Amino acid sequence: MKNRTLLVLALSLLLTLVTGCDNSMESESATLRLNLASERFRTSRSLLPTQEDLTIASVRITGSGPKGQNIDIQSADQSVEIGNLAIGTWNLHAVGSNSKGIQLVSGDVTTLLSKVTSEATLHLTQLVGAGELSIQLFWDPDQVATDVRLEAQLFDQTGSSIALTAGELSIAEGTARLQKALPAGSYYLKVQLFSQDVLVSGFGHALRILDTVTSDESMEMVIGDLSTEFTIMVVNNTMLPLEGTIGATPLDAVRDQEVTLTYDPSNLPFDVGIEDLLIDWYCEGELVSQGSAAYTSFPLPGVHRYDVIVNHARLGSLGSASILVDMPI
Repeated sequence: MKNRTLLVLALSLLLTLVTGCDNSMESESATLRLNLASERFRTSRSLLPTQEDLTIASVRITGSGPKGQNIDIQSADQSVEIGNLAIGTWNLHAVGSNSKGIQLVSGDVTTLLSKVTSEATLHLTQLVGAGELSIQLFWDPDQVATDVRLEAQLFDQTGSSIALTAGELSIAEGTARLQKALPAGSYYLKVQLFSQDVLVSGFGHALRILDTVTSDESMEMVIGDLSTEFTIMVVNNTMLPLEGTIGATPLDAVRDQEVTLTYDPSNLPFDVGIEDLLIDWYCEGELVSQGSAAYTSFPLPGVHRYDVIVNHARLGSLGSASILVDMPI
């Protein structure tokens, strides 16, 4: 078995043994040469365990035979010779383990041992035990909407679906964990990430589950698509300074009579009305009225300056207009 890497994809059991003996030889003993093989153990689609984890470093062989005889040996060789065995039918079991002592694969054979037929081939055909799948997924939360969802599907080597639910999904951090206890074997994992019901990332991953081992992995969901169409509507929310004129009624002031001043804007945008404006009236720099486009006063005799300051919520809209009112003595 040394210097020979045996990786599991699928396993087959075959016994190659030439049989034939005389029952009269049952009381005699013989030497059994046992060849351990697993021809389909050479390659693997697994990406999680290391090559060392999947390499058989030793094989334990146990068995029982005639006259209550038992064997229990450990070997690192591909071919094992076992001497002084009673002639007759032997039931043999072998378990292959890696260098860490983790059992990988087993096999069984029942063979008739005699002076003539003293060699058998035992194929390791059965994966041993159960382990756990534990994969931490992460993605850039800034690249997805808050409705992001993750879909995960797991299949065994025959293509049969195995129930798998994503747990501990954090939208804010962009993480999720897939965790499940599984029999030892080869599996295919399919994961897809959706945002706004659009597939934004996904991957397929072959994995191997080993006995008593948690296959722990951290994998990034790469969101690498570049959008070919993205329209940006630019809206100017600023305004030009408001302009307008002030009209006086009556046009020629009369002593001791009121004068009504009215502001008339000249450059309002189509979506802005005079009722949307903030209007302040000043006389000689002193605030005298607010909120109306018209202001009525009783000016004293002489010339007086009236200013109107006009504003809107949009930036840059602040404007003004002025008028001189000449009140006769």
